Amino acid sequence: MKNLLYIFAFLYSTCIFSQGITVDNTTNSPAQLVDLLLGNSCVEVSNISVSSTQAVAYFNQNGSSFPISEGVIIRNGVATFTQGQYSGANLSSSVTVSGDAFLQNLSNNNGGTSPIVNAEFLEFDFIPLSNSFSFNFLFASNEYGFYQCEFSDVFAFVLTDLSTGVSTNLAVIPGTSTPVSVTTIRNSIYNDPSSPNNSCVSVNPTFFGTYNVGNPTSALNMRGQTLVMNASSAVVPNTPYRIRLVIGDYANTGFDSAVFIAAGSFTTTLDLGSDQIICSGDEVLLNTNLDNTFT
Repeated sequence: MKNLLYIFAFLYSTCIFSQGITVDNTTNSPAQLVDLLLGNSCVEVSNISVSSTQAVAYFNQNGSSFPISEGVIIRNGVATFTQGQYSGANLSSSVTVSGDAFLQNLSNNNGGTSPIVNAEFLEFDFIPLSNSFSFNFLFASNEYGFYQCEFSDVFAFVLTDLSTGVSTNLAVIPGTSTPVSVTTIRNSIYNDPSSPNNSCVSVNPTFFGTYNVGNPTSALNMRGQTLVMNASSAVVPNTPYRIRLVIGDYANTGFDSAVFIAAGSFTTTLDLGSDQIICSGDEVLLNTNLDNTFT
């Protein structure tokens, strides 16, 4: 009887996580997707645009083991091909043909020699009331395993200060300035022996999350994924910015990649100065650094 209980418990726990994420590219408008990301953040948003609603969509954890409950997926192909457990089907697709100048420059600086194509993006302008903001994201790619030693799709979170024109990529490995990609986050134990180039070493393997090929509890139809990471930046309150979340294919349309941004993780923080001890009778001025248009 005890053995039967153990078997039942194992099968029950397996069934709980034996399902994948869902992806919906028809229900939410681009504005609703941005609202989902912002949550309760105190920002003024305008000029929302997407490359294609086929590639930029809503996703839900759907009771799976995926580490983000819901949010926005941007894939350099058809977003709905990502849903469900790993099947090995629909690993490559194309929606938008054109590339992206920022991604091309990023790829070239990282040793790339081929063009970036199939660039897909979500972009909007915002004016923060805070002096910093951050959001959580996860990168997944079908290049993991077979092509992780040689190909590198590129993505970026391009923050532009519209008052100065200065742009910064926030899609970097935490604590570094290194862009996140298959070649900068990989684990060599998943080098595919059938690949013609399979002898590369691990790079930042502590940030690699899950390899889904042959994984009975996979949560999405992509070969591999990183851990959840955080992108953050200091900003100047009451100053206009543009954020462009963009991903492209390296060299050709084969083997898509995607980035997942967590809903409500676009958090803003208003700094009122250094912490102080206030005693009875003391007076302290708290300065928001906002102008007189705010009460």
